[in-house]
Amino acid sequence: MINQLVAIDTVLFAFLNAKLTHPVLDSVMPFVTEQENWYPVLVGLWIALIIWGGRRGRMAAVALVIAVALTDQISCSIIKPLVGRVRPCNALSPEQCRLLVGRSSAMSFPSAHAANSFAMATVASWRFSRFAPVFYLFAVAVAYSRVYVGVHYPLDTLAGAVLGALLGRLAIWLVVGVRWRWDWWWEVRNMDRKKPHAAGA
Repeated sequence: MINQLVAIDTVLFAFLNAKLTHPVLDSVMPFVTEQENWYPVLVGLWIALIIWGGRRGRMAAVALVIAVALTDQISCSIIKPLVGRVRPCNALSPEQCRLLVGRSSAMSFPSAHAANSFAMATVASWRFSRFAPVFYLFAVAVAYSRVYVGVHYPLDTLAGAVLGALLGRLAIWLVVGVRWRWDWWWEVRNMDRKKPHAAGA
């Protein structure tokens, strides 16, 4: 079963990486796939959550940091070493893989880029739901670019997307839970302060 899945994944990679190509995408995808190119946008989004997002936006800003930290560590430090899947650019011949970016020796499954992108899209969509299609379109573009430039198989990016979305929701749940407990504790504390002291106390 696993061997069949890997075989299908390899065939799909060959189609997306070597067949479904265009000169314009050859120029655009290397830019899209580099996370460093998106840092100004991500910093701007984080600032927007704090300044214009209200209380929920500030909660989303905290959740965003938690989500990215979780996805990056779990995908890179735990799952990748356990699975040990070699990247297509390192496993396949140059005739089988078009490599449009620098080669990496890191493991392939899952895609940390896809995980981070979907985690960010999930958290940002929680606060700015009207822009959810834009956030997820960005995440899909990043995930697809990893296959197009030759550094990940499709299954790597799919697994990264699922992991990122789940951990994004987990980060939201954690932040909401902490906020709820804080509000409850603050309300109880203020109620105790307002209670009249017993006579002679």
